[in-house]
Amino acid sequence: MSEKEPLIGAGATGGKKPPSRPFKFFVLLVISLICFGPYFAYDSIQNVSVQMKEQIGITDTKFGVLYAVYSFPNMILPFFGGVAGDRLGLRAASMLFVSFVVIGAVLVALAPLKQFGLSDNTIFLGMAIGRTLFGAGAESLNVTQIAMVSEWFREGKEMAMAFALVLSVSRLGDFLALFLGGRIADYFGSFQSTLIAAAGLCILSFLCSALYFAVDKWSERRYYRPKPEPAPFGWENFKCVTRFELRFWLISLLCMTYYAGVMPFVSMLGGWLQNKYGYDQTSAGSLSSVVTLASMVLSPFLGKAVDVVGRRPLVVALGSLLILPAHLALTITGPSFAFTIFPLWPIVAVGLSFSLVPASLWPCVPLVIAEENTATAFGVMTAIQNCGLFLVNIVVNYIREHYGDESAMMFFVCADALGLLGALVLYVVDQRRGGTLCLIKSDELVVPPEITDAMPDYTNPFDDKESKVAH
Repeated sequence: MSEKEPLIGAGATGGKKPPSRPFKFFVLLVISLICFGPYFAYDSIQNVSVQMKEQIGITDTKFGVLYAVYSFPNMILPFFGGVAGDRLGLRAASMLFVSFVVIGAVLVALAPLKQFGLSDNTIFLGMAIGRTLFGAGAESLNVTQIAMVSEWFREGKEMAMAFALVLSVSRLGDFLALFLGGRIADYFGSFQSTLIAAAGLCILSFLCSALYFAVDKWSERRYYRPKPEPAPFGWENFKCVTRFELRFWLISLLCMTYYAGVMPFVSMLGGWLQNKYGYDQTSAGSLSSVVTLASMVLSPFLGKAVDVVGRRPLVVALGSLLILPAHLALTITGPSFAFTIFPLWPIVAVGLSFSLVPASLWPCVPLVIAEENTATAFGVMTAIQNCGLFLVNIVVNYIREHYGDESAMMFFVCADALGLLGALVLYVVDQRRGGTLCLIKSDELVVPPEITDAMPDYTNPFDDKESKVAH
């Protein structure tokens, strides 16, 4: 069979052609905007905390509760969100979850408005309920969004770049919340303006979900897009998790370990820079935003590089090799040490690593999980990640309180080393199972091994000219 010969005949496609590349990237743009609003809304309260304390009596403890009610349920909910994505279908699941997001964000925005004349305690209760509803939908919506990318780009050679583009747009929402949240409040003279803007962007995400629903449904009639039919709910929906192979669990644990070394670090970075280097709040905030900014800008380009070179576990190892010395340099240098370096450079290295690793890890899942269980797998992976982040945040803050910031930084160095080791273990296991995670994707459709075993003339699109991958 020649390299350009189609792998599936016209009879199997009903005369339909696969979606064109421009159309797929139009769909990707729509998918990318689905979580833009929720990412903005999640951190919309961060830079207006002072005004909230002054105007509605929000204490530090209550402010922490507004984040906790989002995080705690999502140690479990993304798993059920993933199952819903596989069984209801991604279109219906996204509309369900984005509805929770909008209701929660609108409640958070409306509760503090003076026109309602509510007491401070009632306002806090309303905001807490809103953040709970918002969180119940946001993480599951994120799982659904990732599964959408997998569904549209699973068979092509641009899957990692597609994942990275979606991450970049989502992180843009987070960056704008941190950069503009306080400025919006100052311009309009009230923190409620920032919360209203967040609710408005969540409504935009709802409209994008509705647009995706229509476009995806239309494309099924217009183009050849093979995908499994959603199965009815039942015990089998959950039992499939027990059949996920070893590489998936290694990927999930590696994801948890890596994010444990990044997300808590970013959350403490501003205060740490002020304490160690004496920066003011504005300068420290600008430096700490570099991680998100760098990853947002670099992710699409590095994602495309991953598509070209393959070898995803080794790329994850490279990302760990970047972040480990960066954390170490920030730990053992500074004004109180014999040697000082400008902290921007290690922070940029963290941002570079934060671009490489997610662009390599998330696209690994569709390569080792059956398509009908992809959303469930992403849900399990997200739930494991959130469990790790919940526990690590507690541990890191305990270490900071009792042993100081430098000890907390050493915790991140240890997490980085564990991530490097995990990436190498994943590489070894993958090589023993055919090297699927190291392959370079093709534009053509891939026929499963159980079919190609009976086709002696079949040429695997993953194979290069020098070597063939044994099934």
